[in-house]
Amino acid sequence: MKPRVLILYYTFTNQTRRVAEAMSEVLGELDCDVEECTIEFIDQRYRLELPDKPKLLRTIMSLLPAQLRGKTGAIRVPEEVLKRDYDLICIGSPTWWFYPAMPIVSFLESPGARQLLENKRFAVFAVCRAIWWHNLRQVKKMAQKQGGTFVDGAAFCFDGGYIRSELSFISYLKNDADLGRFWGFKIYKFGVSDEGIAMAKEFARELGSRLLGTVSRFSSSAIPAQPHEEHSHAGVRETAI
Repeated sequence: MKPRVLILYYTFTNQTRRVAEAMSEVLGELDCDVEECTIEFIDQRYRLELPDKPKLLRTIMSLLPAQLRGKTGAIRVPEEVLKRDYDLICIGSPTWWFYPAMPIVSFLESPGARQLLENKRFAVFAVCRAIWWHNLRQVKKMAQKQGGTFVDGAAFCFDGGYIRSELSFISYLKNDADLGRFWGFKIYKFGVSDEGIAMAKEFARELGSRLLGTVSRFSSSAIPAQPHEEHSHAGVRETAI
């Protein structure tokens, strides 16, 4: 029987989806039964839409205090997904102001998270402009609290570092497209680079190979207090040591 893998994620700007789809492609090539599922953010207080509508910036700023306090909002995950049995669950979290996006926190604090994760192995991948560690660590901790066993994690970063990628982000919010320039200045292409996507595929290949038993079995050890990193400008690997 093929190993069953769930890739569960939230995305607003489609970058976490790009990583999830790259991972799904590789896991499918390895003969895993892969399912992708998006967490829907349906909270009417925070209507996030692209491109930048007149109220989007106001909505984002109204969301900020709740996001920083780790508050939750209304989400939707298909009930049939929660009821299925998976050999590995990959959780993909965008980074909002250094921490997991509110929809991810909302799911991980819900009864559905325990239903899905209890006694299951899980991996975490964070998508970020530059600062990923708090996001990855918190998702790992919350999923473990719901009964899951952590096996591995990785973060995939945007081009441009923290400040220059912010200009790309603002431009993308306004246009829902990569224009290459902002206020007359040349900017980086928005989102995870091609190198980052290649690293995501390699991460998925390692997960799939371990799941299929073609390399050493999963470790259930925790992430060390200080990150053990193998990184480039595009991504960071968190290995369970």
